[in-house]
Amino acid sequence: MTFFTQQQKHKLFQYPLQRHSLLGAVMVSLALLAGSASAQNFPHIKTFGFDYAPLNNRLAEATWLAQHHDWIIGGGNNWDTQLYNTIKEANPDTKIMRYLAYHSIAPDAMTWLENWADNNGYDPEDIYYHYHTDSEVKTLSGSITVPGFGPNGSAAMLEEARARVRWNGGWVGINPSSTVFRRAFEAYALYEISVAGSPGTFLDGVFLDTFDGIQNSGPWTSNLQNTIELNPDGSRSIEAVYNQVQQDLLDAKMELEAFLKRQTGNNSFVVNVNAADADIVYQWFPDLYVDERDKTMHLTIEYMVTSTSGRSRIPRLRDVYDDLENGRKMLIRSQTNVSSNMQDIPYGFTRFILATHYLINHENAHFMYHEGNAGNYGGTPYGNFRTSHWHRNMEINIGVPATRAGTDSWGTENTDRFYELAGGSGYSVLAREYSNALVVAKFGRGGWANIGNNSAIYQLGGNYYPLLEDNSTGAAVTSVTLGESEGVILLKNPVIGHLPRPQITESSFAIRP
Repeated sequence: MTFFTQQQKHKLFQYPLQRHSLLGAVMVSLALLAGSASAQNFPHIKTFGFDYAPLNNRLAEATWLAQHHDWIIGGGNNWDTQLYNTIKEANPDTKIMRYLAYHSIAPDAMTWLENWADNNGYDPEDIYYHYHTDSEVKTLSGSITVPGFGPNGSAAMLEEARARVRWNGGWVGINPSSTVFRRAFEAYALYEISVAGSPGTFLDGVFLDTFDGIQNSGPWTSNLQNTIELNPDGSRSIEAVYNQVQQDLLDAKMELEAFLKRQTGNNSFVVNVNAADADIVYQWFPDLYVDERDKTMHLTIEYMVTSTSGRSRIPRLRDVYDDLENGRKMLIRSQTNVSSNMQDIPYGFTRFILATHYLINHENAHFMYHEGNAGNYGGTPYGNFRTSHWHRNMEINIGVPATRAGTDSWGTENTDRFYELAGGSGYSVLAREYSNALVVAKFGRGGWANIGNNSAIYQLGGNYYPLLEDNSTGAAVTSVTLGESEGVILLKNPVIGHLPRPQITESSFAIRP
């Protein structure tokens, strides 16, 4: 591997890198050789990688993820010594967060929790909520009726009456109101973050998905007002029941975080809660996520930009940025795979996603970027991590947010936040200045079918160089043409501003003894 001194690196990037330039191609090749896997991966943007799939048999991908992301969030069991060491040796600064469902209980987790209850002198049924009357639960695959255990129910055994949630055809829901469940889940979480084969070695965090999953008393309700534990005689209001569940969720989360910090000896251990959509945080459950942000500090926004994002998303961008400024740490994931459309995502839209991330980029924000095909993840980011967890344009250092004269999107003068570059009936073009670039995104009606429609020319007030898909730059421009849900990264100088990571080959994946 070739390495350069700081002086050599400085000289390397004194030359413009133009599209179709032979010199540019040579420079990219040299830059790819010069990457280092230590310290912050890409200082202008923090990123994370997420996948439900186990990584044990995918050490090459684990290495790649570590070299490109600050956090790796994983499902799959078997976080063992080899996998852990592979990640930490590829990049010691990359942290690992274990995925755990916090809305329903998977069958293998149910077995583990019930065995814990048995071994500690508890009745396994103390882990669950139970219906006292037959109750309908609307699941993603259709409604089901769960029998109740009581005079007005049809269940023959208490076990049949366990409360359900909408996921996985009606899996049994968690019960944060139960002390037995809380203690059992703490033990289970500690087991899941322990690195097999390395006693006393633990992962760096837990990702609770989806934190509000049993809290919804709306169309996806689990009808918790019909449970023995929360409302045995039916005298309590639905509002009172769900208020209790909300408080119990918060208390259980705080207890879990304190427990894991004690057991791991890591006071920086992260318990992150996933709220899925920004609207859930700021519109549907503000009393859970906003009023109680001190208890749910670390938060995931899973649907920041989707194939249906439009102008209505702009207030949410301000909400998210305000929270980041107030100290909340966020994992922000833009789910382009929510569309059933199987065509490849247009480059204008992939740039829109990245530009939107840069609009709210902040020290407390970590981003995940989906690209590739709109429907090829099956609802989750399975697949090739290099195309479903990354976009190459993120390798270019656009610098730090720059203060500009004028009003920002909040109506405040002279800030480094995003602002409206142009606007009209039904659309807004947002922009943000960086020391090395200007990022621009056009928000309109939203919807996959509208991407690229209603294009118009927007003046930039200076010379800029559009960043192209291959990380080269186009010729200087003073204006851009953008349709709905299209964006652009405009560099202030036609140079590559960051040394990308090295090309990964199979020889890179050898595990040191």
